[in-house]
Amino acid sequence: MSDTAQTALTVVCHLVAVSAQLAGLALLARERRRTGTALRRWSEATPGAPDPAADRTALVEALRGNSFDRSSAIVLLAVGFGAAALGHLIGL
Repeated sequence: MSDTAQTALTVVCHLVAVSAQLAGLALLARERRRTGTALRRWSEATPGAPDPAADRTALVEALRGNSFDRSSAIVLLAVGFGAAALGHLIGL
């Protein structure tokens, strides 16, 4: 492989890695904000609520949320690490 092609492939791998990792971190940050909002709403609820079990159920449902976001974030971070490793090996 020529030096130019090797350098181009290394740059592409590193760009894919950075993009995937930033997207994964953005998904995790969005999940953290959503969870923080649910916990804040639950902690600010009136302590003498008529049905505390329903309040807890609503909190658990909000915290469970969409597991696709968390799985996607993990996959994006793993792809980012893999692409970075591949880019590093190609650049050697």
